[in-house]
Amino acid sequence: MSKRPQQSESSELVTAAQSIEEELRKFEDLAEEVRTGALRSQKNLEKMGKLLTSVADCDERMVASMRTLLGVLNKWRDRQQTLAAEVNSRAQELQQRTQVYQELMVRFSELGQEAGGLSSQMQQVAGMTQQGQAASPEEIISSLQQVNEKMSQVADNAGKLASDAEAQDFLDVSRDAESLRQQLLSARNRANLLQQKLHPANA
Repeated sequence: MSKRPQQSESSELVTAAQSIEEELRKFEDLAEEVRTGALRSQKNLEKMGKLLTSVADCDERMVASMRTLLGVLNKWRDRQQTLAAEVNSRAQELQQRTQVYQELMVRFSELGQEAGGLSSQMQQVAGMTQQGQAASPEEIISSLQQVNEKMSQVADNAGKLASDAEAQDFLDVSRDAESLRQQLLSARNRANLLQQKLHPANA
């Protein structure tokens, strides 16, 4: 990142601008004398010659001050262009990072929806265990097995998302995905315990 203009450059700019203003005022005064000066005697002619020399000297000093001012302005212009390029580069980086973040969040949202669906399935299975003879142990075990397999798959996907988010340095998304993975694994463990309770031989 480019640095701010140095104090010496700012002072140089102010000094050059003041010098131009002073020389311009002198130039105007001298030009007025030249324009209105009499040319009727040797003394007038000599004075006019000196005035013209003074005008030329004043003009040279003013041009030199303008060059100094222009040099400082050119430095500031170059600095502004450098800063503009850096800002543009940062804007492109922001766009790219935003796109990556949005893609990660889409994946996280999809996993959240899948996890919500699995939670509903688990509640349905839990309801089956309270229906007495309405559902056989085999049916409940089969349902639990399907939920377990899906939970394992979603938990694996959550782990993959956590790793991808960490690799992209989006640690908040990584933490949330890992938390979801842990919740899924915990729910799967509870489902396994229920499955073992119903039919230990098939657990």
